[in-house]
Amino acid sequence: MLGNQEKSIVQCAAALACQLHRGQVDKAGVDYFTGHLTTVAKMGSTWQEQIIGYLHDASEDTPNSVEQVLNLLDEKLESLLSDSDREEFTVALRLLNHHLAPDRETYIQRIKRNALAKAVKMHDLTHNMDLSRLPNPTRKDYERVKRYKKEYDYLSKL
Repeated sequence: MLGNQEKSIVQCAAALACQLHRGQVDKAGVDYFTGHLTTVAKMGSTWQEQIIGYLHDASEDTPNSVEQVLNLLDEKLESLLSDSDREEFTVALRLLNHHLAPDRETYIQRIKRNALAKAVKMHDLTHNMDLSRLPNPTRKDYERVKRYKKEYDYLSKL
């Protein structure tokens, strides 16, 4: 059960994600916030996973850095994130930005070493592998899902 402060942070993260991704759509042509980010966030079993679920693409798919995203989150909150939460979120969000890794393999290997980033990436991959949301999946979609399945299997191994 989430406390009021945790609920508030999750709600602020959702509002921020909605604001930052306004006008973006996913591969199915659905609003990115309601279609993808909300689905990934709701898969989170902790409030931290829910927050990172909402914000996992913010520094990757918008002009904002991880630091800017967290500063914007602080602005939405009535109080600042604790230093430990901010550090945990910074690390996870940096790991989840594939632009900050030299290649896809390194990106996935780095994510595996961080429990929060790993959990959110597995939720992200789960949603991305669901081809039932695409009206007419192409061969490219099936190839991408094959890669995602391999990454998911790698992340799920102990």
